Amino acid sequence: MMFNAVKIRDGHDNFFTPLRLIFASLVVIGHAYVIALGGTEHEPHVFYHYTFSYIAVNMFFIASGFLVTKSMLFRGDSASFISARGLRIYPALIVHMLFLMLIIGPFVTNLPLKEFFSSPDWYLQPLKVLTFIDTDMNMPGIFSTNSEQIGSGALWTLRYEFLAYIGTWLLFLIGGLRHKWMIAAQFVLPCLAWVIGKHFGIFEKLPATVESLGRFGIAYGLGAALYAYREKISFHILLIPVFLGLTWLTRNNVAVLEIFMNLMLAWGVMIAAYMKAPKLEWTQKLSDVSYGIYIYHWAILQSLYYFFPDLTVWPLIIIGYVITLGLSQASWHIVEKPTLRLKGPMAKFLQSLMNKVGLRRKSPKPMPRLGS
Repeated sequence: MMFNAVKIRDGHDNFFTPLRLIFASLVVIGHAYVIALGGTEHEPHVFYHYTFSYIAVNMFFIASGFLVTKSMLFRGDSASFISARGLRIYPALIVHMLFLMLIIGPFVTNLPLKEFFSSPDWYLQPLKVLTFIDTDMNMPGIFSTNSEQIGSGALWTLRYEFLAYIGTWLLFLIGGLRHKWMIAAQFVLPCLAWVIGKHFGIFEKLPATVESLGRFGIAYGLGAALYAYREKISFHILLIPVFLGLTWLTRNNVAVLEIFMNLMLAWGVMIAAYMKAPKLEWTQKLSDVSYGIYIYHWAILQSLYYFFPDLTVWPLIIIGYVITLGLSQASWHIVEKPTLRLKGPMAKFLQSLMNKVGLRRKSPKPMPRLGS
């Protein structure tokens, strides 16, 4: 039974919620090493030069490309899509930002509170974070004895997640999601750009943002392509060793290795998400706390290490994870889940605004069959 091929099923019968929980937990482990040992170079390499956090974030983007493309095509209109994506990111992010500004920050700064609250580095945080211009939350005097003096070292990837949402929406508007090959191009083109950029050293001459766009574009585009061809692909576990072998053969070519690594990760994600596992079905009903874990863990780990600098890595991971899990549960039940219920009213409001500027509504339709 375990060697049967896995097929993607429509509906919510999948394990993406527990998988995202695992991905977020891997990020916590990786960042605990960074904070406790004093730098990103201390995070263990678990797969060639890839770390826990690198692999986990790529899997997040693979899953996101798959699910967000599905959401856009299923909803079939801009207002519903924008409402769903905006309410998924912003309410929890706003609360997290205020939590750091008003609760964490004052306790971990070495400045007088009057100076702390009057600094532009404090009161400009909403502008920086909510526009994704600067998500580090580098507030005045915080974590002065830690190796990293930033409040949210994990939020930087949200910029690329948000850009991916915008890209999917724009492609939908111009008809770029009508055919399978168009969606697959979202994977092929970033792969070509990545190989060219790495081979000719182009990324070294450009801002780091460009290289990150390539990295996340490959993962997100791969997820989107897998959704487009979901009816034609069977995910067999025996192909995992094949992809593993390809990564070994290309281990000295970092450009090509990145592509095969993502293919292997994506294959594993889809098998795990759609496998038949009746004894694990209870995990599908778990609270979707992965986003909360992702955005809160860095501040909690930083704070623990600031007040208890003798903590070693694994005590930091265990204590930090328990506290982070509690905060993420509160975030889900008090902030995220209630605001997600507003998707319908928010979509109606957005549609009314669009109608005023002459944008027509396209009626949602059930799971469209893409053209070839």
